[in-house]
Amino acid sequence: MNAYSLALFIHLLFVLVACAAASLTTFAALRLRQADNAPEATLWLSLTQRIVPAFPVSVLGLLGTGAFMTHQRWGWSIPWIETALVGLGLIVLLGSGIEAGRARKLGRELSTEGMSSRARRLLRDPLAWSAKMTTLTLVVAVVFVMAVKPDAPVCVASIFTALVAGVLAAVPMYRAPRVRTSEAVGSVTS
Repeated sequence: MNAYSLALFIHLLFVLVACAAASLTTFAALRLRQADNAPEATLWLSLTQRIVPAFPVSVLGLLGTGAFMTHQRWGWSIPWIETALVGLGLIVLLGSGIEAGRARKLGRELSTEGMSSRARRLLRDPLAWSAKMTTLTLVVAVVFVMAVKPDAPVCVASIFTALVAGVLAAVPMYRAPRVRTSEAVGSVTS
C-alpha cells in the first residue's frame, strides 16, 4: 500500500458520504414537498438540517485528498481535474447558496405562518428544485470525468449537459404534488 492508494481510498469514502447525504436530503425534500401540514413539513426540513453538516466535511475531504493525489501524480492543468474542481464549486454554490437559502426561508415561513400559501409555493420553488436536481446531475458529471479522464471538450460538454439535465429534471417539481392515494380514496368515499 502506498500513500496515493490510501488517499484514493479516503477520497472515495468522502464521495460515498456525500452521495449518501445527497440521497437522504433528496428523499427528505421529496417528502417535504408532499407534506400536508407545518409539523410534518418541519419534521422533514429538520432531517435535512441534521444531514447538511456532512457536506462541508465531504467537500474538505475531497479537496484535501484530491489535492494530494493531484500533486503526487497528475498536475493542476489537466482538463478533467479542472472540470472536477469547477463541478465541485458549482455543487457547493448551489447547495450552500441557493438550496440552503431557500430552506431557511421555508423554515421561517413554517415557524411563523404554518403551512401558508407562501410555504406551499416555497415547497415547489423552481430555483430551489433546479439547484437540487442540478447538484445531483453535476455529481454524475464529476464522477464521469474523474473516472473516464476525457479531453477538454468532453469535460466541458459533461458539465454543460449536467446543468441542462438538472434544470429539466426539476421541471416536474415546480407543480403542486399529486394528492396522496389514501386522501383521494377518502375524498371519493366521503
